[in-house]
Amino acid sequence: MTNLPASLTTFEIKVPQTCEITPEAMEACFKTLPRIYTNFLDRIMGRQQAMAFEIVVVNQRIYFFATIPTQIASYFTSQLVAQYPQALVNKVSDFMPYFINPKQMKTATENNSFGQMTLTHPFYLPLKTYADFTNIDPLSTILGNLAKLNPKDKALIQILVSAPPSNWQAVGKSVANSTIPTSDPQKSIPHPQKHLIEKKIAQIGFQVGIKLLAISQSKTQSDLILTNIAGSFASIAHGEGNSLELKTPFFWQKTGFIKSFFTRNPSFTPRNHIFTATELATIYHLPNINLANIKNIAWGGTLKGEAPENLPIAWNLTEAGKQQINFFAKTEFKNKYMTYGIKKVDRRKHVYIIGKTGTGKSTLIANMAINDMRNGEGLAIVDPHGDLCDIILDYVPKNRINDVVYLDPNDTNRPFRLNPLQVNQIEQADLITSGIVAIFQKLFSYSWGPRLEYILRNTLLTLTQIPNTTMLDVTRILTDESFRNKIIDKIQDQTLKNFWKNEFNKLDSRARQEAISPILNKVGQFIMSPKIRLILENPQSSLDLDEIMNTGKILLLNLSQGKIGEDNAALLGAMFITKIQLAAMNRVNISEEKRRDFYLYVDEFQNFATSSFIKILSEARKYRLNLAVANQYIGQVNEDIQKAIFGNVGTLISFLVGAADASILKQEFSNLYEENDLVSLDNFTIINKLSIDNKTSTPFAGKTLPLPANKNQNREKVIRVSQEKYGKANKKPAQIINVNPLAKAHELLVKKPEANEIAPSPFIKEISNDRRSQAEQALCKLSQKGILNRPYNYQAKAKIVNQNTNKIENKTEEKENNTKQKSTNSAQNLSQQKKNNPSQNSSENKRTGFVVEVQD
Repeated sequence: MTNLPASLTTFEIKVPQTCEITPEAMEACFKTLPRIYTNFLDRIMGRQQAMAFEIVVVNQRIYFFATIPTQIASYFTSQLVAQYPQALVNKVSDFMPYFINPKQMKTATENNSFGQMTLTHPFYLPLKTYADFTNIDPLSTILGNLAKLNPKDKALIQILVSAPPSNWQAVGKSVANSTIPTSDPQKSIPHPQKHLIEKKIAQIGFQVGIKLLAISQSKTQSDLILTNIAGSFASIAHGEGNSLELKTPFFWQKTGFIKSFFTRNPSFTPRNHIFTATELATIYHLPNINLANIKNIAWGGTLKGEAPENLPIAWNLTEAGKQQINFFAKTEFKNKYMTYGIKKVDRRKHVYIIGKTGTGKSTLIANMAINDMRNGEGLAIVDPHGDLCDIILDYVPKNRINDVVYLDPNDTNRPFRLNPLQVNQIEQADLITSGIVAIFQKLFSYSWGPRLEYILRNTLLTLTQIPNTTMLDVTRILTDESFRNKIIDKIQDQTLKNFWKNEFNKLDSRARQEAISPILNKVGQFIMSPKIRLILENPQSSLDLDEIMNTGKILLLNLSQGKIGEDNAALLGAMFITKIQLAAMNRVNISEEKRRDFYLYVDEFQNFATSSFIKILSEARKYRLNLAVANQYIGQVNEDIQKAIFGNVGTLISFLVGAADASILKQEFSNLYEENDLVSLDNFTIINKLSIDNKTSTPFAGKTLPLPANKNQNREKVIRVSQEKYGKANKKPAQIINVNPLAKAHELLVKKPEANEIAPSPFIKEISNDRRSQAEQALCKLSQKGILNRPYNYQAKAKIVNQNTNKIENKTEEKENNTKQKSTNSAQNLSQQKKNNPSQNSSENKRTGFVVEVQD
């Protein structure tokens, strides 16, 4: 048997580094321990019970543990906390299986070093105790040796405490009262250690075994570690009394000896190995400020601030009660580490998470989202990196596979469809327009102007009122007069109609082109990506955000910037957030108590933080849209959004931050923490203040939970099911480039050189094959002039579309080179024909065309 018996419970004990409590407190604790006696039969069968007090070194960290019989565990912890009020006593799983693999016992006995410290003289002679030291902690020598271990070394000091023989004091008293004969037979002298013996037997005693274990990469190194640890006990050797020496087990005892570390069995303890409570407290007591200079001790928290009395904790809750709380961290609560979280009702006041990269923000969000999924809640995650979505996919419960809406813009085989301009109610047009304009303004603030915003806003408002229009039509309505006139005829809003008729159409050619050039440039950057066009080209969205929110589905938006670009990710994410806001506002006709809570998580939210975000923070609560937003530092968002965050957010969670943020957060935390506290937090350590029962708590410190260990194996199925439900097969990839005629670009440069500064759309709809060479030259000139944002590789495969047969053929680079001269000559002939007979040219354009695949 190598497992910890069910009758034992292990506790990890920590005290703050500022602790000033002396070993006397531990002595008092030992004196109150009940005696655990083992009957004769159990002793014969090796079923002796003992308490184990252990000092462990793993990964260059020194920990203090106590493994106590379960029936007295509660009593022990209460007595320990009475002596050490600042101690954290946390129930933990047994560390031994991580220390030594139970399945490799033979290897453990051969490669590791172990033994036990035994008294060199009879038990009634005392050891030196802490009372004999002045301004020095007797543990300093032992811990100093342990602190020097290498990262891969491990060490254990296991002190087993059980009831002593009932006659130990009588034996000691008999010896103390004995005399020593002298040369005179008539005379004798008292025992020379009488005073020492009487002092020891006057105290409470325990049967004590001190076992040592050292593990290293070689037997030689582990032997050296064992010897050094044993040597450090020399500090408590008593000149006139007792001392300790290392004894190793015989070869036939080795396996049993190793197993006894796991079971905490005291069967290897020598008979009559008696220590007093004072001696026991000398070799095992909790560290204090006198040991603060020893590195690597695992101290308890030193941050100020106590968790509030009404903290929502997991302890003693039913399963139904736990589902009303989202658990995300642990903190010291009444001398124990307790798991705590935020109640559902308090999450409606939103959560703001701040901290430097790599400190644990994404893990926190992932844990909260996983908790929501398991509790059957609806949620959405907007992830600009993709890592968060990857984590979540590993934890989707089997019963929620059909609830997942996984959206990946990088999936071009079955892309999802989103039309940001699609509105169910015309009253929503202003909100949609404002959201899109705001994100363009955020991205291009360096070149933004009132005229640009005026034209773009009216363009978007117009398209929201015309069915079956998309973002791809923004450039078309500005450059294609025929298309624009058709749209104007359908406009019902007289103000918008007047804008197009009386303002836009009356601009002369140069003024109009100067006005629309920056819009074409900025919108073009967004819709020029083939991946983005696949998403935006369809007038009908493939997902219903109202239905997603109201039925509690799980929306995962993977906006990996490395795959679609930072600006594209920001634009697409902001559009989704605006659409989610609209879906929330559509709940206005649902009574508030029937509105289902929906949780929106936005990592690195500064990428999507526009002026419209302020409205979400202030109004989303009444629609039960509950936000949890995270970013790295406050300065990433403008001052208005900062005010909206600190003015509306109920729960604030801070990881490690920089000095500038620390000065702001110090005030938010009521000056309870200094700036130095906030800039020196460990990873996964937080300072937070929670909304509890609609009131803000005092700030306190905590440790965020690690990700759950039990992953699901549903990732592939989740993605496949979501693609089938929300993705549309991309059967004609060559026809995705369908915006503005390239002929416009060619005419602007070749026929109208005075208009070279215009920035037509870089996309091709239809153009005759014979004009292809000139079209390529036109785009090259646009690129060279800086009007296009990036050059294009026209040596890539071109895809020829035959409009009569709808067949798509691949035309390779080699074929292009062979026909290049012929195409140039044909283009010149067609150019002359166009001058003489424009209608013939138009007819030819309708018969054949081609699409150039723009490389990202």
